[in-house]
Amino acid sequence: MAPILSACLVIDHSGDEVDITLRCIQNADLEVSVYICDCSPEEITAERLKWSFPGLIVLPQEKKASFSQACNAVLPQLQSKYHLIMDPGISFHPSLLRRMVSYMEAHPNIAILSPRFFTGEGEELFFPRRQITLRYMLGTLFAGFGGIFRRWQREYTFADNDVEMSAPVDSAPVTCMLIRTDVFRTLNGFDTAYSRTQEDADLCRRILDSRLGSIVYHPDMQVFCQSAAAENAFYPGRSHRFRTVFRYFIKWGITW
Repeated sequence: MAPILSACLVIDHSGDEVDITLRCIQNADLEVSVYICDCSPEEITAERLKWSFPGLIVLPQEKKASFSQACNAVLPQLQSKYHLIMDPGISFHPSLLRRMVSYMEAHPNIAILSPRFFTGEGEELFFPRRQITLRYMLGTLFAGFGGIFRRWQREYTFADNDVEMSAPVDSAPVTCMLIRTDVFRTLNGFDTAYSRTQEDADLCRRILDSRLGSIVYHPDMQVFCQSAAAENAFYPGRSHRFRTVFRYFIKWGITW
């Protein structure tokens, strides 16, 4: 029988940070089917990982495959009930995956469960928890100027919300998300028109609009991001992010 949980990590010229995440999965108190979608097959990283972590399934991707395409490549392989999408460089307590799955089992209306994020040094990281709007885009672009822009940016990411219990949200970052496999399959994965920006927001929007379940943020589920995880090769520059946000607006409409 296949494990109840599968996990996918997309690598592209990744360094040793992927070992950190795989070691955490290996030490978890729950069996996991682990897939590596390798977007840099010319390197030996995936082969090295197969030797270091027996049972790992490597899916080589075309060199120009986007993050969304790589994540979707695992869909035909999945036999799990829950699927974890996680960046290389994420670390967590051995009990985390079991607790997240148990929470999903107890709450069948949840489609995606999203954890709380910290740096390796323990500083909290704030990711978007609302759908992108014009003011949130401006807040993200110009937060450095402070004032109203910083307020919009913090509103977008729940930075000023003192969330002590699980709460429904509009969006969950793909940096680490647990999704029901049947929901991911029903939607045919991510919309490949997006590449490492807004693909998570679009997925959540489709889930909510299709009434496939809720998106829940749980502050007691905590992961730690190494610095390399925030510098993943798939993270595009500002101009690309700006274009992708407008692609989202064209699809879903612009709201203030």
